[in-house]
Amino acid sequence: MKQDASCWSPHDFYALVLSVAMGFPLGAASVETQHALDFNLPLSPRLELLLHSRIRTQPGGLGYYQIRAGPILSWDATPRIVLLGGYYYAQQERRIDRDFIGGHRFFGGPEFAVLATRRFSLDQRVLIERFLSAAAPDFNRYRLRSRLSAKGVVAPYTSHEFFFDGLGWRSNRHSAGIRWSPLPALQLDFGYLYEHRRPEVGPARHMWLTSIHFKKTSRRADPDP
Repeated sequence: MKQDASCWSPHDFYALVLSVAMGFPLGAASVETQHALDFNLPLSPRLELLLHSRIRTQPGGLGYYQIRAGPILSWDATPRIVLLGGYYYAQQERRIDRDFIGGHRFFGGPEFAVLATRRFSLDQRVLIERFLSAAAPDFNRYRLRSRLSAKGVVAPYTSHEFFFDGLGWRSNRHSAGIRWSPLPALQLDFGYLYEHRRPEVGPARHMWLTSIHFKKTSRRADPDP
């Protein structure tokens, strides 16, 4: 019997997450958590505003150490291409003195719907980011992400993203999770992410993800814009 994409069980989710997690050794990697709260507001049939906020914690280490918030605009340029642009203000705790340092991030780029079927969708996103910090030199970062998502009230997704800067490869992130839409205007995400980073950027890290997203359209909300 064929199983509909909306009928994924908790066992399916655990198997998906564990298959990703087991592929990456714990070693000296840090363990963190990330929690996001988003509100999506349609401005016109093709233009939407996302109000994004997020915190990160490092249990057993810094504890709560980062918060960011800001707006993101998305415009449907064509049925298969969305243009994104946004800004974040962030505060992050420095390990050396436990002081919180502020910074600004501007970003933009296209997202492409590569494949869309009744059960699954595949998209790719390219972003250019500009970081302005009070405690470090300004720099650009470049991101390339591919994401495969099932469709339905309860549906898994997996994402793979590569980061570059002026020195070349910076890091790559691999994640898997599940999206639950108990109401048309509410989306909940639960997931796991592993990031391998260039040594001077930081150690590898494992991260547990949650997000709450309130939306007024049927568009799939992004847990990590």
